[in-house]
Amino acid sequence: MLRTVTSFALLASPLAGFAHTDEHKHTPDPTTTTEVGAAASMTWHSQGAADSDGLWRIPGVMMGGHSLPVEKGGKLDDAILWGSHRLGERTTVSAKAGVHNDGTTSIELENLTLDYQPNTPKPITVSAGLLEPAFTPSAHHHPSTDTFAESTLLADAFWGRSIHDTGVRVAGNPTANTEVGVEVWNGDFFPASKGEGAQDIYAKFNHERAGWDLNGGAWAMQANAAKRSDDRYFSTDHSHTPSGVTLTDVQFSGDTQMAGTWFAVSAPVTSGGIKAGLRYEAAQAQSSGTLSDTTRTASYDSDHLAYAVTPSLEWRKLKLSYRLEKLSLENDLSGNGAQVLAEEANLITAANPKRETVQVNWQLNKKIGARLAYTQDNTLAGSDDRVSVGLVWQDTLYKK
Repeated sequence: MLRTVTSFALLASPLAGFAHTDEHKHTPDPTTTTEVGAAASMTWHSQGAADSDGLWRIPGVMMGGHSLPVEKGGKLDDAILWGSHRLGERTTVSAKAGVHNDGTTSIELENLTLDYQPNTPKPITVSAGLLEPAFTPSAHHHPSTDTFAESTLLADAFWGRSIHDTGVRVAGNPTANTEVGVEVWNGDFFPASKGEGAQDIYAKFNHERAGWDLNGGAWAMQANAAKRSDDRYFSTDHSHTPSGVTLTDVQFSGDTQMAGTWFAVSAPVTSGGIKAGLRYEAAQAQSSGTLSDTTRTASYDSDHLAYAVTPSLEWRKLKLSYRLEKLSLENDLSGNGAQVLAEEANLITAANPKRETVQVNWQLNKKIGARLAYTQDNTLAGSDDRVSVGLVWQDTLYKK
């Protein structure tokens, strides 16, 4: 009963404030035919987030996707180039490519989308191709376009940090300030597995009045998986398993249901030039299926909750933010292989992972910003504190 109440409280809490841009909409405005932009981020960390073996496996939750650990030292977080072109009155094509701090130097195509707006009484947009999801801004994290270089624990634990997948989206605007949509995916992202499919529905709104700016949304997703491995460490294309470390490939087959809400609010600027903001996101993920390795099988059910809350204050070109993140994890395994598989999959935990970050952003000029962060990281068994210093560059290269 307590967990039910907690779940409802998390999903209903009227908080939040995203400084994110709605990145899936790199669509030119009605007066623009073509637009090209670029962004990059680099950060130095005093400590990494991995364990003594170089792994980042949060006890109690199965992970995957692009949820790689913070590494000690300085590195390029990401560098992206995006563009959009209006083909006609109702058709737009957009694309994004970039490199990320994932141990590779190859350029990855992240987004190639064709948008079509039919002639309907209320605006409707049909999008198809390689998409970034629209159900929440944190589903496609980029250090170069976000307030924080690190993504939220919620995104890392629930959908492998960022989603880029082949799919179709149908979105409509019942009113000028609302959007509802349905997205159908191939399933080539955590917690789904390639070809098994995933679907989500969402509703979003934005409202501005008397200097107040409020936007938010709610969503639900269902994803299927068949023999899904942790593709960070068991991918046939590029494994991040450190040399000399041996892991057992525990695979999940079953379905995952998720639901969440996010809100962002900013207050009017005070007479002293201070602007307060708050951003919040909460989600619940429930999985049901089986775990297996080469010799053992167990029934598996999980019920996880996560939230991130970030109050902030802005003054002139400075922004002070504090982000509190927490996971609440429950797992239930049964069958002859339950105990061994729970240990191999790192699902045994007595603590709820938590992370706190205090950060100062300084906008040096129109294109370049700096950030200084202190993070107390309790996602693994021990506490890891780190200082991070970084630079961000954003620019519009062409617009006509």
